[in-house]
Amino acid sequence: MPEPAPIREAADRWLRDRALPLWSRAGFDAAGSSFIEALDLDRRPLPDLPRRLMVQARQVAVFADAARTGIFPEGGAIARAAAEAMIARYLAADGAPGWVFSVAADGRVIDPTRDLYAHAFALFGLAATRRLAPSQRIDAAIDATLAFLDGPFRDPHHGGWWDALPRKDHLRRQNPHMHLFEALLALHEATGDAAILKRCAEIDALARRHFLNAAGALVEDFSDDWRIAPAPGAGRVEAGHQFEWAWLFRRYEAASGVNRDAVVGSLLDSAVRSGLDPATGRICDEAGEDGIIRNHASRSWPHAEALKALAGERARGWHLAALAGLDPGIVERIAARLLARYCPPELGGGWIDQLDAADRPQSPRMPASSLYHLYFGFRALG
Repeated sequence: MPEPAPIREAADRWLRDRALPLWSRAGFDAAGSSFIEALDLDRRPLPDLPRRLMVQARQVAVFADAARTGIFPEGGAIARAAAEAMIARYLAADGAPGWVFSVAADGRVIDPTRDLYAHAFALFGLAATRRLAPSQRIDAAIDATLAFLDGPFRDPHHGGWWDALPRKDHLRRQNPHMHLFEALLALHEATGDAAILKRCAEIDALARRHFLNAAGALVEDFSDDWRIAPAPGAGRVEAGHQFEWAWLFRRYEAASGVNRDAVVGSLLDSAVRSGLDPATGRICDEAGEDGIIRNHASRSWPHAEALKALAGERARGWHLAALAGLDPGIVERIAARLLARYCPPELGGGWIDQLDAADRPQSPRMPASSLYHLYFGFRALG
């Protein structure tokens, strides 16, 4: 079993000395104060890919937090400049309310879709920037985003929000709601505003009422009225999202004072049974509601989300029944797998996004979007 202190130090060194420098240079278009969507495996920018709002916001949040916490002080100027550029290029960029989904390197709108997932991350990035350097422009963008979410995005009949406007299909997904929960919790931390915590309580209730099946597992896809899609018992389950929700419920618990042991326990029980190999720390991408793995590939991000959830539970005393048979050292085993398999030294601060069932690399690119997971996952080690 890897020792906690060396793994924690190795993760911090990787972030401070490799990943954050790489993505602040090769991964950042300084002329446009915009983040590159991806690098190739030789760490060269791929500047012509459409630049998604979600990526801009995630990178803003990472560099703002890295500056605020002192792990990468030079990230502050990058985060502030990129946040200002994000507002200018994406918010009402086509003359209509809300944030466009993606733009070209020169700022031309590529996809004007209003996407809930992307709006959630816009709020998340703005909250992180506000915590680092408050400004009237940041506050105005936050207010405009909340107002738009309260408008056409809301479903007044069944609760929650639509995935996108215009809608791309007839499914509703838990995932964008999860990230809206995360963004609102971050905004509450940044502002202390009780009205924001009330919004968090709405998503807490929605998730516990609709997103969990009878066995307490988190299901991914639903119909308009929140019935499991394609049918009860046939839904998709992802261990990574169950770890992520467990961590978010704990954050809500800390903000609200409402105990969430029961739902956290059921989520962690399902995550461990449906995707985690305790012997190796490997996490599979997808299972069915029956717990049988459907996709044996293994992406990097579920491991990072497991670090956040499990490191937090260990700090609380590892008291949940769902964790009784799991060695608390699994935290270091997962972190060691992340560093060795996904973030090897030869990539110089980059990563492999996904491995197949035999742990062979599956992606020819390093997507910038992964830094958000890796950064906050490794920082959760303490």
